[in-house]
Amino acid sequence: MSDSRSPRVNKARMADYKGQTVRLIAKLLKFRDEEQVALVETSDGGQVEVKMLRDVKFDDPYIEVVGQVVDERTLKMMACIPLGDNVDMKLVDDVVKVWHDPKFSHIF
Repeated sequence: MSDSRSPRVNKARMADYKGQTVRLIAKLLKFRDEEQVALVETSDGGQVEVKMLRDVKFDDPYIEVVGQVVDERTLKMMACIPLGDNVDMKLVDDVVKVWHDPKFSHIF
């Protein structure tokens, strides 16, 4: 059976998943419409460029991006989930850390 989970990551964890599908909760900093690229801030304070799907529009500053890791600073979007305008990024980062903690591998 294949493992179809998509791990939660922050900027520090991106390099561990090159070529794989991940989930990244982030705050939108800048959107370059002509290039279809967004600059986002991750839960650990890092910055990542997201290669967007065509015609994606943002009404909320916080989003969850499901995408494929191109490299340690670039994510190619496959889907986007709006999360509103009030997300506790410290809590998000704590969830990422727990996700990758070997003590909890039986859960995730």
